[in-house]
Amino acid sequence: MKWNYQSEVLVVPGSVLSASADAVQLRVLLWLASDLSLAQKPKQLAKLADCTPAEANAALEFWTLQGVLCADGNPERSASPSETAGSKESHAKTAVSAPKKLLQRADELPNYTSAELAELLEKRAGMRAMVDEAQRILGKIFNPSEINILVGMYDYMGLSEEGILLLLAHCKNIGKANLRSIEKYAYKLVDRDITTPAALEEEFRTVEALYSFEGQVRTLFGMKARALTGREDKMLRAWISFGYDIEVVRRAYEMTVAATNEASLPYANAILERWHAEGLKTAEDVDRSVAEQKAKKDGQEIGLGNSFDTDDFFEAALKRSFSILEKNT
Repeated sequence: MKWNYQSEVLVVPGSVLSASADAVQLRVLLWLASDLSLAQKPKQLAKLADCTPAEANAALEFWTLQGVLCADGNPERSASPSETAGSKESHAKTAVSAPKKLLQRADELPNYTSAELAELLEKRAGMRAMVDEAQRILGKIFNPSEINILVGMYDYMGLSEEGILLLLAHCKNIGKANLRSIEKYAYKLVDRDITTPAALEEEFRTVEALYSFEGQVRTLFGMKARALTGREDKMLRAWISFGYDIEVVRRAYEMTVAATNEASLPYANAILERWHAEGLKTAEDVDRSVAEQKAKKDGQEIGLGNSFDTDDFFEAALKRSFSILEKNT
């Protein structure tokens, strides 16, 4: 007999010979020998090695404990028999941990042919039902490329069928129903480890509230269609976290224009932060507070020049800060 290498050769450490590995562990090892980056893609590795992701991760741990694999940054060597017989704690220090994020680049998604997709949907009733429901949500019939994206989200991003449908419904709600855009959005969610249906629902509620709120703020402040800056986005998210609706923001807007003759988000933000610190939660709270302050101001006796009104002082400080901000930007 002789080796028929053809176009590819696999190289593995000699310590593999002394390991009592089962069939799954050996298949995982051979696939890793062909492409070590598969260690960062447990679902893809599992598919290639014909096992579950849990079994693939267990195989990674097995070969780490055997000294065949080592964590990135550790010296590449085989473990001695005494080391492999050591405590679990010492092994855990060098174990290859399973990443939470499976994919980060679009070119890592599999590319199925039309025939392969047809066969896949024929065999997997759950996937077929998910594709049908996805088409209903977006109101269109998908081409093979679009079905490929859905399959990739499930098989390689770790999103469940329910999670994918939640994502599609959310994207349609905010007017972004293009599957390529949805795919990019999905990568960002996976990168932030937002993958379970519960986590997705919470994220989408926040985003949709912000999306509606942003439109109202844009109209109020006469903003154009440009994207918000990071600082502006942070302000709007803070206002939502304060529990403020557009009527509270409208009060701050009116005060801003009265003080600066401009519709300035930073100036309005300073007012809203002050109200939040004072515990004002609704437009009615703001109106009552303003009325009380006005009544107090009207009823104050003016001293001999050694007193000042705190609201006037705060307004003057805001104007100075706003002037400095405008000069710097």
